[in-house]
Amino acid sequence: MIEAAAIILAGGKSSRMGENKALVRVTEYKMLEGIIQVLRPEFAEIILSANDDCYAAFGLKTVQDSYKNRGPLSGIHAGLKASGFFTNFFAACDMPFTDVRLARYMAEIVPGFDAVVPKIGEYYQPLFAVYTRNCLQAIEKQLKAGRNKITSFFGDVRIRFISIDEITKFGEPEKLFFNVNTPVDLHQAKVMAGREGNGPEV
Repeated sequence: MIEAAAIILAGGKSSRMGENKALVRVTEYKMLEGIIQVLRPEFAEIILSANDDCYAAFGLKTVQDSYKNRGPLSGIHAGLKASGFFTNFFAACDMPFTDVRLARYMAEIVPGFDAVVPKIGEYYQPLFAVYTRNCLQAIEKQLKAGRNKITSFFGDVRIRFISIDEITKFGEPEKLFFNVNTPVDLHQAKVMAGREGNGPEV
């Protein structure tokens, strides 16, 4: 077990899904439940960043945003403040194929940096990333200035970007970072998980 926390971001409104996406099923488990089960054996603490109380049954330490209605950056800020660990892996609750081996690898290579973030071409995966508590001041600076973009603080911290060559050792990026925002995404995730045929949803 690594001396780090895993923080799951579940503060979104799921407006495109039409229901709470953290609680839909891709496998036999609800998405949030599946991510918890994957991460729990490897991380010393699991924290849920959420702004409502519908997750009490999961029995996790749950923290709410200090900066309300500001999106995932505020969730990262809240998670870092609540964590008892310097190193923290963050995952969005809508990523059903979260790979704990990749998460652990990222946490292990953070020494000497403030964050570890996957980058494929010009695209970042800031919601499957490791942020240390050194990022708190930079994040708070952006939130106080009214800036909500997740990557807005990147220029103020030392980031180790991991490349596609590193990522593909753990699987296909299209699956590792697949996120479920809509009913169409949910159907595709079920197909990828082998739980549904390839025909269109009716």
